[in-house]
Amino acid sequence: MKVLVLITVAAAALLAVVAGSAAAKHSSVLPKEFPYAAEIQATIEYDGTYTYADTGFERCGVTADGHEVNISGGARDTLHFQRTLYFSHITVPVATAKELGAAAGRLTVKPTVTTKGKVEHDHSTLDTQYTVAEGENDACHAISGSCHWELIPLPSSIVETVVAQDNGFLPRSWTISVLGVNTPDGSCAVADGTQLMTAMLSEAGRLYPADLNENFPEVTISTGAGEEFHRLQHAETVRFKVNLDTPVSGSTTCPLTSEEMESCTHGVTGTAKVKLHRIFLYRTKQAYQR
Repeated sequence: MKVLVLITVAAAALLAVVAGSAAAKHSSVLPKEFPYAAEIQATIEYDGTYTYADTGFERCGVTADGHEVNISGGARDTLHFQRTLYFSHITVPVATAKELGAAAGRLTVKPTVTTKGKVEHDHSTLDTQYTVAEGENDACHAISGSCHWELIPLPSSIVETVVAQDNGFLPRSWTISVLGVNTPDGSCAVADGTQLMTAMLSEAGRLYPADLNENFPEVTISTGAGEEFHRLQHAETVRFKVNLDTPVSGSTTCPLTSEEMESCTHGVTGTAKVKLHRIFLYRTKQAYQR
């Protein structure tokens, strides 16, 4: 009988705790010391590649008997960003609009980089493989080759932007560009590295529909502005991967820019590893009505 009584009392106590927790969660008052934002460190290991390939032909003149000379050719260009970004201080929201209720107006926090990010490790490159025509008329022929550039980033040139939700406390996405300002280091007989990189970045933009708020080379952490940031209320460190592959809604066929161009394809592949580490939490200093 005593055992039965003890079990009954324990069960009642447990139900009281659960009921109390539920009541607090749905309370009309946001309690004092509630975590609504955090100061964090962020590390992003980016490894993404944009490839642009075209085929076609070049007109080289005419033969001795008057026939047009066409030489088949094309190029395959590869822009590879492999670099680690580190942000020592970013202020981020960790509470949802539902948790804050009416207090969101007073406790709104936008993700803000308070200490500029930097590139810690970098092995980024630009490459092209080509087949072009050389000579004229009967002497025209195809030659093939390749060029390679190392991309040297300008220190502290990384840009971080935030896209806010139309309604709600947390932003819709948190986009970090790993591009910065880069100097291609290398030489090539058929192409200028800076001009080639600029043209490729422009073409890469065609892969992404405007409503994605995304481009190459960027990391858009759509869940990081909601689920992952929210997890920092209770977890000191949150890790996850972002798939950088060409979005399903994007087109892998690029425009033909001349009569001599016969095909053009492009796309992005890769992943980004993200680590968010909480330094400390910002807590409410008083109670608020939800």
